[in-house]
Amino acid sequence: MKEGLNMEKVKNIFIDIVKEDSNPALGCTEPVAVAYAGAVAGKYITGNIVSINVVTSKSIFKNGKSVYIPKTNSRGLDLAAVLGVVAGDPKDEFMIIKNMDETKINHAKEMVEKGIVSVTYLEESPSIYVYVNITTDKEVVEVYIKNSHIHIDKVKVDGKVVYEDIYENGDSISHDFLKSMTIKELREVCENIDLSEIDFVKEGVSMNLNAAEEGLKSNLGLRLGSTLNRLHSEGKLNIDVFTKARILTAAACDMRMGGGNCPIMTSGGSGNQGIGVIVPIAVVAEYENIEEEKLMRSVFFAHLINRYVKMFTGKLSSICGCAIAAGVGASAAITWMLGGDDEKIAGSCNNMLANLTGMICDGAKDTCAFKLSTSAEEAVIAAYLAMEGVIAEKNIGVIGDSIEATIRNLGYLCEEGLDRADSAIINIINNKGE
Repeated sequence: MKEGLNMEKVKNIFIDIVKEDSNPALGCTEPVAVAYAGAVAGKYITGNIVSINVVTSKSIFKNGKSVYIPKTNSRGLDLAAVLGVVAGDPKDEFMIIKNMDETKINHAKEMVEKGIVSVTYLEESPSIYVYVNITTDKEVVEVYIKNSHIHIDKVKVDGKVVYEDIYENGDSISHDFLKSMTIKELREVCENIDLSEIDFVKEGVSMNLNAAEEGLKSNLGLRLGSTLNRLHSEGKLNIDVFTKARILTAAACDMRMGGGNCPIMTSGGSGNQGIGVIVPIAVVAEYENIEEEKLMRSVFFAHLINRYVKMFTGKLSSICGCAIAAGVGASAAITWMLGGDDEKIAGSCNNMLANLTGMICDGAKDTCAFKLSTSAEEAVIAAYLAMEGVIAEKNIGVIGDSIEATIRNLGYLCEEGLDRADSAIINIINNKGE
């Protein structure tokens, strides 16, 4: 720990950061963000709706365009916005879809079919940005979300600001503080934190494993998890700790991306990353008969590293966050859980980044199960390899002279090397079939 730092203060900062980013969520968090903005706008509407205009960042647009919305068997940010307006309660936050019944869903679909909703995106904006403009025969309501999926930055009614909540400086200070730490220092905090203060991580383990079990039984999404499981039952696939991590992770993702009515505990504000952080660790803990205390600390450690990496790459990036953030967090935590020292923990992270850094994010959809399950299995493999001394060589390719340097290189790649990747992906998506 850096000299002069108060351990108690550091622990409280990290607990707050993990709690901020770990929430039960129903459905993909990008459509949820749009629905949330719509729900907030709906509280200020007194007239009949004439039009709804949605403007998002490229990242929100890309991730929200092709993923199913729970309970609807439909896709679309236009539908998400209307659902929020006609049926959403802002108090439900990431669970805003949970109370929507068939009548309300059909009403929302009818409004979309009337053509009163438009969805566009900005070339330049924060990675998390949603603007919803609703014009009625009595008023114009505008809602802005920035920096976090459910952080309302501003609300205007007829051009007048009626609500404003700019991010506090304290939040920025806490996040900058996390960015200044080393993986070793994060590990030290996780080892010394009082278990009662991170008891909340147990809910995430139960929730995401339950989602995996539901995915195995369902016919949702790509059906990757259930199909791999069936191949095992037919004697065509052997299941070991690595493959089990892949199958359960795939199943949870199938359920989520297929619009299943089952909540997920997020990590870094992402449900898929919550799956990628938690499920592989839980699988290894069961296989190795790890005690609950160590499992809890491991999951907390992984949540922290996931967020740490995203401090450099951005909360939403052109590279798959499941691979380069959640997967890295899971691998580091598994290595620690297996008794690895700081060299092996850093080595497992470098193994992951030497392997999967090139995995592009082309939006949230059912095929995320491929990428997420690959990241999960590779996270487990990278940890076990590091424990055997198989570690990517330093200062080769994207790998730096330390794990922190590698993560900085990753941030540089996202910011400078792939700054146009999202625009290219969106162009591909929009021109598909033409």
